[in-house]
Parts: sequence; C-alpha cells; structure tokens
Amino acid sequence: MVRTKDAQAPSHPPRPRGPRPPRPQAYDRRSELPRVLPVLRPEELDDESPLGRRRVLAKLRSALRAERRRGIAGHWSYDLARHAELLRIYRLELALCGLPDPTRARAPLARRLNAARRC
Repeated sequence: MVRTKDAQAPSHPPRPRGPRPPRPQAYDRRSELPRVLPVLRPEELDDESPLGRRRVLAKLRSALRAERRRGIAGHWSYDLARHAELLRIYRLELALCGLPDPTRARAPLARRLNAARRC
C-alpha cells in the first residue's frame, strides 16, 4: 500500500528548547580586566602598546598560576569561575597580541613560553 501525503501521521510540534546561552559580547578590556586583576591601574588598562600588553599578559599568567596552585592544593579560596574567567581573558589578550594560545598548542614547552613572552 502506498501512502499519500494525506495519510501520513501528523507531525508533532517541535520540542521547546531550554534557554539559549547568551551571545558572546565583544571584549571590553576596560571593564573586564579589573574584575579579574583588581591591582591594575587605569593607565595600565589604557596602554594598548606592545609593552603594555606584555605587562598585562605577565600579570594574567601570574594570576592564572596562583589560581591553578590553589585549585591543585584544594585551598578553600579557589574559585573555578574566577579561574575560567582568567583563562578566557588571557586567551583574548593573546589573540589581541596576535600570538597563538600556548594552552592549546602542541609545541614544546620552551617554544610556547617564549612565544607568549614576545608580544
């Protein structure tokens, strides 16, 4: 027996989806960096030069290292959300410098570290 279009079972309405995640916003250095690195001065935030970016990257690396140490040690002050935000901002700053992300690269450690220091 051949089914015709009219004889097909009615299609069910699509299932409702859960809330969609928010769209990624453009990176606003002036508002996002002070949240994860409160020690930055306003002139450091405004400095877009390669040297200024290198200083911010160094502070971000240091903060990431400290947060990683707290997590590994199981310290009570470790905050996974802060760690994730630090890593996100670090990767964005690296991209603004035009450098590859050493946390995702498969290059030897020495080459990754040297590339991250050259901004």
